Amino acid sequence: MNKFSKALRPGIRYSFIALLSFSGAHYLTLYIMGPAHYAPVGALWATIVGTVVLADTYGSTIAKARLQLLGGVIGAIAGFIYLSFFPFNIFGLMVMILLVVSLCHATQFSGYSAGAAMNLAVILIFSSLNPEFSPLINSGLRLSEMAIGSLFAIIVAWLLPGEPDEQAPTMPHPQ
Repeated sequence: MNKFSKALRPGIRYSFIALLSFSGAHYLTLYIMGPAHYAPVGALWATIVGTVVLADTYGSTIAKARLQLLGGVIGAIAGFIYLSFFPFNIFGLMVMILLVVSLCHATQFSGYSAGAAMNLAVILIFSSLNPEFSPLINSGLRLSEMAIGSLFAIIVAWLLPGEPDEQAPTMPHPQ
């Protein structure tokens, strides 16, 4: 494999993440919310998550997806609780991130803190753009978008290994 082909491979992987994550989240939001201007924001979030989760190897991608998604669940729960009582406020965002990250570290789940803080921030900030969304819909959509981005990162890592010599894992056969 020549130098150009080797340099092109990561770009191809990330371009597929962008295409798949954006499209998947965009159409999910359109399906749930109907035609609206909300879909690109969720599609952007899925694309960001997919880009963050994709790693050089399939195993590393799985590990990063697990951390992002479990952290995302924590952030979604915290965002739902906060928005059930208060509207978006920058100081509320700061306090909630402080609490969530501190809770993750205090309970030996420090690996989840980045995903929790990121999803919490997106949920709270998105609520300021679209206050008509219920906290449940907002938190649920943002968590779904994280799942979409993570899922497509896993699929891309499986189908297009980071190193051309790396073997794609085989799918287990049911017995």
